[in-house]
Amino acid sequence: MDENDELRLLRGACAASQTGAWSYRVGEDLVEWTPLLHDLFAVPRETELTLKVALSFYLGKSRQQLVEAVKLCLRDGTGWTLDVQCRSTTGRIFWARTIGEAILEEGRVVALQGAFQDISRERAAIDERARAQAELSFVLRTMPDGFFLLDTDWRFSFVNAAAEQMLLRDPTELVGQCVWEEFPEARGTIFEHTYRTVRETGVSQSFQAYFEPLETWFHVTAHPAQTGVAVHYRNVTREVGEQRDLRLFRTAIDAMASGAIMLERGSGAITSWPIVYANATVGRLWKLDERMLLGTPLSEAMGETACCPDIGQIGDTLAKQELCHFEARRQWSGRQEILECVAVPLAGEDGQHGHAVILINDVTEQRRTAEERHRSERLALIGQMAGGVSHDFNNLLAVILGNVELLELTDDPAEARILISEARDAVMRGKSLNDSLLAFAGKSKLTPQTADLGTFLQSVAPFVRRAIPSRIKLELEVDEVLPPVLIDAAMAESCLLNVAINARESIEGTGTIRITLKAVECAHPNGGASQTWVRLSVQDTGCGIPEQLQGQVFEPFFTTRSVGQGSGLGLSRVRGYLEQIGGFVTLSSAVEQGTTVSMHFAVAPVDTRDVDAASPSVLAFPKRRLKALVVDDTPAVARVVARMLTSLGCTTLIASNGQEARDILNRETGLDLVISDVVMPGESGLDLAQAISRMYPSIRVALMSGYTQEKIQTGDHPDAIAFLAKPVSRAQLQAFLEASGKWGL
Repeated sequence: MDENDELRLLRGACAASQTGAWSYRVGEDLVEWTPLLHDLFAVPRETELTLKVALSFYLGKSRQQLVEAVKLCLRDGTGWTLDVQCRSTTGRIFWARTIGEAILEEGRVVALQGAFQDISRERAAIDERARAQAELSFVLRTMPDGFFLLDTDWRFSFVNAAAEQMLLRDPTELVGQCVWEEFPEARGTIFEHTYRTVRETGVSQSFQAYFEPLETWFHVTAHPAQTGVAVHYRNVTREVGEQRDLRLFRTAIDAMASGAIMLERGSGAITSWPIVYANATVGRLWKLDERMLLGTPLSEAMGETACCPDIGQIGDTLAKQELCHFEARRQWSGRQEILECVAVPLAGEDGQHGHAVILINDVTEQRRTAEERHRSERLALIGQMAGGVSHDFNNLLAVILGNVELLELTDDPAEARILISEARDAVMRGKSLNDSLLAFAGKSKLTPQTADLGTFLQSVAPFVRRAIPSRIKLELEVDEVLPPVLIDAAMAESCLLNVAINARESIEGTGTIRITLKAVECAHPNGGASQTWVRLSVQDTGCGIPEQLQGQVFEPFFTTRSVGQGSGLGLSRVRGYLEQIGGFVTLSSAVEQGTTVSMHFAVAPVDTRDVDAASPSVLAFPKRRLKALVVDDTPAVARVVARMLTSLGCTTLIASNGQEARDILNRETGLDLVISDVVMPGESGLDLAQAISRMYPSIRVALMSGYTQEKIQTGDHPDAIAFLAKPVSRAQLQAFLEASGKWGL
């Protein structure tokens, strides 16, 4: 027999035993099949196969076993023989035996090769033997499922106890009776057809059918028996309903706009858990066929995706039987994709989560749209605020400029004092508006003190009257005895003026503004027990606020005035101020009837008014003429501060930046004070002050700023650095000098 004959016989033997061969070249990642394998899997013979694609034809646990076997063989050359379950491209499921071994060169695995045999017939024989053994088992034990034997004349020869419940008949009455006579509705149905086919062919068959007379779904398995047919059946009405619901649910999941994947819990970290289900949306989100994800570990499917919180924390949360919201970001085709996800643990029969579902939503476009909308809204608010603040500051500057020009024209000392006072008041109003802007920017902090609101109102009343035209009547009503409250006087004055101006603007023609001050008992709107508050109410007879706008009046920058006619910070500033000191504000209004804004101030826990008044601090004045250095990059500011210091008896020098200040410190002797701006080009005033405190501990330092002291960190020497709020007044400088006197300067 020549080689061709041997080869022909070998091919015939392989075809008869349904055996083929395969090989895998490691470096090329290419799997080659003999024609039989292409035919078994219904894959065109010219198709090039990678190892991943070749492994995808194996099902469930079979794939996992084979993947581990391949890894082990690639690592140390260990071969394998496995019985596995496969699916062809046409959907045919069959059993096969796969054998693999390593090809070594110089001790290194360079290729794998092996055989592959279709053992479906062998497995069918095994199943047949198992069914025969099951027949005996059914007869020998009492089963919760129904079981009966039919003889060759289709008479019941055995009926178990479960039949009474499922067939609604006494088993003893059925024995010896013909099945078609006792259940005539079964004639001509799948029940009769299957039983007769099983007896004629000797092959077991299973089916699921609805038997209308009993209103029950049955899962039936009929086996050939020596005496006829053995029938095993179960009531699956509930399971059928659940399967129907499951099909509907899965259809709904597949149609969802959200991606959904199911992970099967493994022994390792969540990154190693395989994906056992993925809906079509996941395929669209991840730009691949969702079927390719099945069996893939989560880490491989996610690739370079970054999660927040990280994937380890997600696994820890699931282990606690808690759902976990997280965000995933990845780069795709030059753009960043943002995915909002939620991982949900699914509890198994043991109470532990055996699976987890991750729902995925692509929110990239939503985030981009929201950011653009937020940016547009912010720009609109900034424009509105700029117009309103500009209007407010222009009014103040008009007062200052007008009074300064009138001051140049008058020779009357009394009128000059009035003009100076009004200009100073306008400056302080500007400072108050600036403080409000800083408060909304989170740059300032209130300093509430114990005060009498009645006294406060009497002091502010002249300014309120000046802001209200004569056509509007102003009424004040104050209780005689009021408990002390906590207020920041400057901010409280600004808030009252804002509310009063709002009331003025709401009145066209004549009208009345009534300001009342009284103690009331009520609870905070956010909850809590009733307590005593001091309520400052501003009631007007103006046009009122429409109901649909009342919820917006406390929002920052909201205003009903035209652009440039107000900052929109009024009521928002009032609410922010009161919340900071523990109070609250309420509003009631009706169109054409008027509005009432009520500010509720918390009662001070301790009354310190008498203590403060009775114990004035004793000021120590400087013992000699002090020498001061003023540092500010704005020459006009530096000159004004220097002149005020000179008027207070100081010898004064000026520097425009930190370097000039250091040169003067190195050159001049006997310097007692340094007063520096905070924000300057080059070295900041804070850095300069800290350096002076370290190098010249005898020099007293003060910082000037429009920000609050809390926003200026003074390092390791806070006691050696004072703070002066801009605009700096002569009174502030005098207080600083007097405090410096306590240092022995």
